[in-house]
Amino acid sequence: MPAFSPTDPRHAGLYRLEAAASALYDSDDYALSMSQQTRDAWMRLHDAALKIRTNGHPHPLAGVALATLASMDQLDGRNTDALRRSDEALILLAPFADAYPIAWMQGRSVKGYAQMALGDVSGGAETLAQASRTMDGYVASLPPDGIDRDVHMLRSNIAFIHAQALMRLGRNAEAVVAQKACMDARIAAVGPNSADAIGAYYTYAQMLQRADRVEEAEHYARLAVDVATDHVDRKHPNYARALEALGLLLSRTGRRAESLNYLQRAIAIKRETVGTDSLYFHFALQNLGSVLLAMERYADAEPLFMEAERGFRALEGENSPQSARALAWAGAASLAEGHRDDAIDRLSKAISRVQAGSDKDRDIGQRAYPYLIAALIEAKRMDEAHSAAAAYARESAQLDNAPALPLALAAMVLARTNPGGGDISESAHRLVAVVRADAAVNNDGELNEEQRLALDIALGTAAEIQDGELALNAMAIMAASRIAHANRLVAQRLVEDPALAGRVRTLQDFGRVLERADRDVLKALAVDSGIAEARDRHAAAAADVAAEQSAIARDFPRWAEARGVEHPDLPALRRDLGRNEAYLAVMPAFSGVYMLAISDTALRIERAGMSRADLIALVGRLRDTLSPEEFDGQAAYQLHEQILTPGIKSILAKTRSLRIVPTGAFASVPFAMLPQKPVTTARRDTPWLIRRFALTVQPGFLTAPAPTRQTAMRYQRFLGIGAPAFADAASMPATRAGGPFRSGNAATLSALPALPGSSAELQAVAARFGPARATLLTGADASESALRRIDLTSYGVMLFATHGLVSGEMEGLTEPALLLSPGEGDDGLLTASEVATMRIGADWVILSACNTAAGETAQAPAYSGLAQAFRYAGAGALLVSHWPVRDDASAFVTLETVKGADRGLPRAVALQKAMLKLMQSGRPDAAQPYIWAPFILIGR
Repeated sequence: MPAFSPTDPRHAGLYRLEAAASALYDSDDYALSMSQQTRDAWMRLHDAALKIRTNGHPHPLAGVALATLASMDQLDGRNTDALRRSDEALILLAPFADAYPIAWMQGRSVKGYAQMALGDVSGGAETLAQASRTMDGYVASLPPDGIDRDVHMLRSNIAFIHAQALMRLGRNAEAVVAQKACMDARIAAVGPNSADAIGAYYTYAQMLQRADRVEEAEHYARLAVDVATDHVDRKHPNYARALEALGLLLSRTGRRAESLNYLQRAIAIKRETVGTDSLYFHFALQNLGSVLLAMERYADAEPLFMEAERGFRALEGENSPQSARALAWAGAASLAEGHRDDAIDRLSKAISRVQAGSDKDRDIGQRAYPYLIAALIEAKRMDEAHSAAAAYARESAQLDNAPALPLALAAMVLARTNPGGGDISESAHRLVAVVRADAAVNNDGELNEEQRLALDIALGTAAEIQDGELALNAMAIMAASRIAHANRLVAQRLVEDPALAGRVRTLQDFGRVLERADRDVLKALAVDSGIAEARDRHAAAAADVAAEQSAIARDFPRWAEARGVEHPDLPALRRDLGRNEAYLAVMPAFSGVYMLAISDTALRIERAGMSRADLIALVGRLRDTLSPEEFDGQAAYQLHEQILTPGIKSILAKTRSLRIVPTGAFASVPFAMLPQKPVTTARRDTPWLIRRFALTVQPGFLTAPAPTRQTAMRYQRFLGIGAPAFADAASMPATRAGGPFRSGNAATLSALPALPGSSAELQAVAARFGPARATLLTGADASESALRRIDLTSYGVMLFATHGLVSGEMEGLTEPALLLSPGEGDDGLLTASEVATMRIGADWVILSACNTAAGETAQAPAYSGLAQAFRYAGAGALLVSHWPVRDDASAFVTLETVKGADRGLPRAVALQKAMLKLMQSGRPDAAQPYIWAPFILIGR
């Protein structure tokens, strides 16, 4: 039998038909290339080729034609047709695969994609793996300079679809390899600086991020943005998509504030280049809104969701699923903003819209129902809440692979809205346990809005039935989330240790098993079958997680502390309290703010009468009016009344020292200056809260016992650092690669005002210890390099007297820092992440600087910045400030607090007396809260 030749002159008529069809298909006019005219041309080739026999088979151009038609079906979304035609094409091409390798591999690629789209992901992955192996062999058989662009592009497309299939199967490591092959082939086809290469970079970054290879992911995401900026017209879709991909990656890895710039730039470009009448634009709005929602910036997120909702509805019709999703998120934002009726209206419409469009799309209902139920409960519309809870529970149980959280939340709200429908306390405790397990698996430790809502519902239940253990567990998760997010950079650095990295992956694997076990228990309870077996599996999984957590905490205690892993024990907390001492936790959840007071004998959990949004607005009012000339006494008193309710006060009746555990905006509240009676003007005798309590702030529910005897200050060694030598801009060292700030900041640093009181403050405090026990680093010696040369574990007390900077205070400053003197390659900034790598033995660190209590922003929690970094490095307790401090006031409070501690007073009492003494001192404006109130004690 003669060998087959694809150029056999006897088949010239077929070749003319192929050329005509190819010319139409390869047209620059996309509408023409996908038109019926083009389809007809390929069908003419198919029909003609079927009539010609070669080597006992129909001519393979019949298969080539079907493979192309299958590709067109795939592009049109007609996947059933694409699968049928690709199967037929592969049968026709099989005897001639060597002669038509490109068509053969194209057919397999389309088949694999269609299998995935129609639900057979495993089958699609295998088909695409075969196509990839065939392509690799084909490319290897060609000389390097004999591979044309189309071959590289097909190889890239096959690898891309294969990577997507592997990712959907959870085989992320293999997916990364496939996506890397896709990127390499794309670059070979179009070059490293093309628009298509940009898409390959950011898609590879997304796959790396899913595989927990975050640093590599960020490298390629930034590469995509850099190439787009330098080489691609901003009108090309991949320009905006590169910005958006980097923004979403930063958001998903805990850097949401940094992500906003990229997402906002992407929207601006899309608005300019493609206009607002495109799904492409409205998805961008929804992405930005989702990040703002996670950041609790609900007022900013709501209009974005509503604009997206209108756009989706205009483009897709009244029952558009995407419009329903945007409306549901807008409803969630409305609820968080305290607009309960708007929330109920929007969430109800979102659910109705989806149900009208399709009874199979339950995803949006799963998102909308929890917020709707919470809003109905707040509105006391319990019958409607119960009906919605029943629908939510029913839909959750019907999902094939429902996550544990929706199942637990559905069971909880069903029990809460039907007093006879189940054990409310048991279901609430189970819900909190599921949120804890979810948070343990999440690398950045940040709670999402669904988890915050679940904890809000659990805390509301705890307040109704006065379940203190439930409230404590829920609040501990919220506090731990803030700690984990604050220490994200430190935790990531620690996990670079291969030994720890392996242990963390094991813990995450155990966590996923526990999540599945939670889901199995909840589904068993829902159907009342297999409950005992499911609970046994759950107990075994929970034991594995607990054992691994304990083992990691034992072997890697610094990582455990950085991640904020804590499961508080109420009896242990009470044993840790001193005489006449109590806890007061103040935490915003989703729509409410909750207070938990714990004394040695009693406990009370309450929800504030005002909404979360209104209370946070009060905090903002108070902070905005703090100056020597201005003070909003009404806002301060309202906060006092909302937080210290009669029920909370009853628990604190005998309390003299109060440990406050605040989160969110309440960590920026100077509790010392909340007045116990209405005030209009600050006076020396105003009944501030600091007159009632000695106050300590704690990042979480710590149970480390206090020492039985506080060592007198005079017997400890003292290290003072400050009064740095400010360099001019020209003499500042070059910025380190990857450092905390970018070029242009040298002038900003050198322009900061001098602190004339700092040197005197350091000298005065050092005198309390005596020359033999005091070391001072001032002027040019107050540098990072000087600190590194000292054994910091030998000092019991450390004092920093300098400027403190918050994240964003200057261009590119991404974390809080202390200003020191530049030298030996130092940049003059001691950042929080650098502090966290130190080994400090000080029982007490005093940060007598501006904004040292601040976190990533001026409103961020006290423990998310320098204060937490020093605690993490080993400091026992810290004295820090909430806002820029007048240096004479700082010196006064620092010295008086040290004197009091030196006399044996507890530090909180020493600070209390120092603040009261400053008020009475007769110094200018000393009675004003702006002068004395910023100082807080963190730790004991």
